[in-house]
Amino acid sequence: MTAQWSPEAFVGGHPALDFTNTVGGFLRERLERVATYADLVAWARAAEVLAGAEAAELVALADADPDGAAAALDEARAQREALHRWLAAAVTGEESDDGDRARVARDVTEAHGVARPAPDPTRGPAWLVAVADVGLALPARRLALATAGLLASEERHRIGLCGRCSWLFLDPSPSRRRRWCSMATCGNRAKAARHHARGSG
Repeated sequence: MTAQWSPEAFVGGHPALDFTNTVGGFLRERLERVATYADLVAWARAAEVLAGAEAAELVALADADPDGAAAALDEARAQREALHRWLAAAVTGEESDDGDRARVARDVTEAHGVARPAPDPTRGPAWLVAVADVGLALPARRLALATAGLLASEERHRIGLCGRCSWLFLDPSPSRRRRWCSMATCGNRAKAARHHARGSG
């Protein structure tokens, strides 16, 4: 069964961060939610990384080439985890891994290598890549381009890490002291945990 993606899955404030958050879990343990290539396509469609026709085309390609789809899924997951580890280390002040930085650089470089400048970069994406260009790798390539855009913007200074789970998000607050990916989920769970601890004391 293909995973369903509710609005609560898109609290990162940017597609690249929402991509790193396709791993679930109430605490720091990262539990996989993208079990199949179809899950990846469904998420990318819900995140508006893919159009409906592109998603249908990719599902058809995956059905015709299951081994290729599995390899594309593995690559997308590896791309996601390297990006998450690198950004999380930056937010927490930990030393980042050379391999993770190299992986992010490779993903961005490869995506730009196949992308074309948009006729009008002031409307929509500045760089274009299509199914015909990269096939099953399309979601990962578009997300690498989104990553490059985020890292080239001032928004990179607003990246935060949830104090309860492993999710990354953009903090728009002036003080940049937001602690939770969402008050409706981790914020309320942390509040409930504190209440329970006081009651048990």
